[in-house]
Order: sequence, then C-alpha cells, then structure tokens
Amino acid sequence: MKDKAHLVYLQNRVAYARDQVAYKELFLHFYPMLRKLAVLIIQQEHLAEEIVSDVMTRLWTMETKLAYIDHLKMYLLTATRNTAITYLKKYRREACLPEMMVGDEPVPGNEPDQHLATKELSLLIERAVKTLPHQCQLVFRLIKEEGLSYKEAGSVLELSQNTLETHMRTALKRLKGALDTYLLKKKS
Repeated sequence: MKDKAHLVYLQNRVAYARDQVAYKELFLHFYPMLRKLAVLIIQQEHLAEEIVSDVMTRLWTMETKLAYIDHLKMYLLTATRNTAITYLKKYRREACLPEMMVGDEPVPGNEPDQHLATKELSLLIERAVKTLPHQCQLVFRLIKEEGLSYKEAGSVLELSQNTLETHMRTALKRLKGALDTYLLKKKS
C-alpha cells in the first residue's frame, strides 16, 4: 500500500506535469478497490470495469484541478458510487446474481478436511451476505471486506453513523442466524 505522501506526490505529478507513469501508478493503486465497489452496486463485472475506467479517465482530464482534491481516495470512491448509481438509473436491467469468487487456495498448514470446512463456511457466508438488503450488503462489504472505517463508508454512501450501525447490526444478526443454523445441522 502506498503511503499518503506518495499518493499526493503522484496526484500532483499527474495534475501539473501530466505524468503518465504517475497516472498509471494511481490507476493501479485505486482500480481494485473502485472495481469492487462498482461490482457491489452494479453486480456485473464488465460494467463495473467500464465504470471505473470512466472515473479514472475523468481523473486524467481534470488536469490542474486534480491538485485541489484533498482526499483522493474518498473522491474516487464517491465518483465511482455516483457513476454506478447514475448508470443504474439510466439503464434499468433485470436483476442477476454477480459472479462472486470465493478463494480456492488452502490455508497453509490446514488439513484437507479443514480446508473443505473453511470453503463450505465461506460459501455459506457469501450466500448469507447476498440475501441481505442491497444497502445493508453495501455497508457490510465496504466495512468488513474493504476495510473502510464507518466514517469513510458513511461518506461514500452518504449515510449517517447511526444508519451504518443499524445496517451492520442487521447484517451481523442475519449472518449469525445462518451460521447457527449451519452449526445445528452439522451437530445432527
């Protein structure tokens, strides 16, 4: 992970020197995070990639205005969210499940039985997360999977701290219920 000072340096290189190498470094740094957010909202991999590419292209075209953005990460998350929501409003589509990838690699030192149990639990959790209401799912994924703070997630989603906490409580209760049911079946 790049430190904040280096990211600001790259941002200024892009803004004032139109440095393509610095732009590429920024692009590669932010792309995975922005793509995950877009996939959460759009639920289609290829459209999410287009949205993020569009957001990053706009970043390049800002020229010197780019230097005046104080919190580039938050700016890009918000721009990605807004672009994805605009896309959803413009192009209503039939609901379809996104292709989610659950890790297949075994955890070092685990036995095959443990790996199977871990994979089974991962699938169970992923299915439970997919059943959450859309906004609740977004909050859960941003905070628990992407590692954003409540403040950052609130800023990206334009939600208050109390609303975020309510969504997280709902998500955690449902996940706990799904895990309890799974464990009861395993004991039987």
